[in-house]
Amino acid sequence: MQNEKKISAMAEAIVSAAELEAEHMREEAQHEESEALAECRREAGESVEKRVAAAQAEARAKEEKRVVTASFDGRRELLRFRESCAQEVFAEVKERAKRTAESAGYPQLLCSLLKRALSAMSGVSRAVVRLRPEDMAHADALRAAVSGVELDFEEGDFLLGGLIVECPELSRLADLSFDSALDDLEGRFSEVTGFNMEG
Repeated sequence: MQNEKKISAMAEAIVSAAELEAEHMREEAQHEESEALAECRREAGESVEKRVAAAQAEARAKEEKRVVTASFDGRRELLRFRESCAQEVFAEVKERAKRTAESAGYPQLLCSLLKRALSAMSGVSRAVVRLRPEDMAHADALRAAVSGVELDFEEGDFLLGGLIVECPELSRLADLSFDSALDDLEGRFSEVTGFNMEG
């Protein structure tokens, strides 16, 4: 009888200790589970934040690319417009130069250009005048238009009209050809518009 009581007490003690141990283990498990869940939530939150940040960065990059592309498109359109304007301007100038060279007043204009060139070369006694091949017929009229200067005439390699006067003894040259005037106009056009006309 005494032994049964001891065994019963011992069994209760063992069961009680087991229950306490089990409770302790449950608490530890719950604590570890809570920490694990918190960590998962933290990592999930960081992952979401990273994904959101990455999506925002990608959206910004796409928008910047779109803006840059639009800017380049705008510049291309502006260059096309400038090129179109330049072509129209120079086509019109060339046409006017051609009409001038074919006009009845062109011989008088050549005389005026010759006088202007020689007046810029004070002290000149002899000069070479270059004309287009089709303008060589005006040589006598040009020679008669000035006095005190011996003139030699040569064919020049310009096409639109006008003349070039060179004085070798003074190492001076006056280019009053329409071609050079057009080149000067092109240079000023490039400075003003930022567009370089080629061809």
